[in-house]
Amino acid sequence: MMMSKDLIEEFRAFFYKLKLSNYEINVYITLLNSKSLTAREISRKSGVPRGRIYDVLEDLRRKGIIEIADSRPKIYTPLTPNIVLNNLISHIEEQNQNNIMNLYNQAKFMETRLQNLNSSTNLASSKIFWSTAYGMHSIESLYIRNFSELKKELLLTGFLNQNTIKILPLTIKAHEFVLNALNRGVKVYYLWSLEFIDKELLKLEENKIKKLIDDFIESFNRLFNLTTEIKGFELRFTSIKIPTYYDIFDVRNIIFKLRDPLNPWQIFASMNVFDPNLAENLREKFFNIWQFKSFNNFDGNNFKEDIILNSAM
Repeated sequence: MMMSKDLIEEFRAFFYKLKLSNYEINVYITLLNSKSLTAREISRKSGVPRGRIYDVLEDLRRKGIIEIADSRPKIYTPLTPNIVLNNLISHIEEQNQNNIMNLYNQAKFMETRLQNLNSSTNLASSKIFWSTAYGMHSIESLYIRNFSELKKELLLTGFLNQNTIKILPLTIKAHEFVLNALNRGVKVYYLWSLEFIDKELLKLEENKIKKLIDDFIESFNRLFNLTTEIKGFELRFTSIKIPTYYDIFDVRNIIFKLRDPLNPWQIFASMNVFDPNLAENLREKFFNIWQFKSFNNFDGNNFKEDIILNSAM
């Protein structure tokens, strides 16, 4: 691909914005004009010293800009500009997210040290790392804000009992934002716990269980226009009783759902916590249940085995 001088300068200016060095830009443009070259040829044509060429080529490979053929000598080939630009932007986004997480962790550590000081200074509770919402309106606003900021992944947990279908209509507005997130390419995993099941009553309740699940899925699809046919959306059920229900946003934010002790089928309050480490640990537990202890189609026999096994844990 032979480029004009004007186009080369445009590329060069844009690559500077994407934080590439002069050496990296020179190597990539050289490869675009020559297709595939050895490191020695690239060094000669690009003006990058031999002592630096291999480091530069490895950096370009790591950033998703070139490919390396495992031959002798190794052959280096440029990826097409549209792929390169997308990879570079994704690389910068990932770096920025890591930097932000590091800053949050440092600030969290500093805040803890300040609170431990024996001082008369009163520190306001940090809204950066945690906040609490009470009441349906405040909880809904908390969720909508987090749904709106989603970029990659949403993990949701819920409890399914005879009252769940009755309160689903109260969450229509929030689920509109879940649908919007799916349209942006976010992956959504929704795990519902059938916590009301008692293994001793299972034989008597089996038909009721199946009907409840069928009715729930029908209501869920009708109210929210959310079905497993939508790309990126998955819905599963488990017999595991989850002690504390939680939702995870982009493996960064967690919302813990605190149940009303007087009306256990309702949420009394929600606590939003920013803690990537805790989010990662909870995500691992979530997918352990998702992969090994959940189902999407009710099977009475398998479900009985699940109940007995899980109640013994």
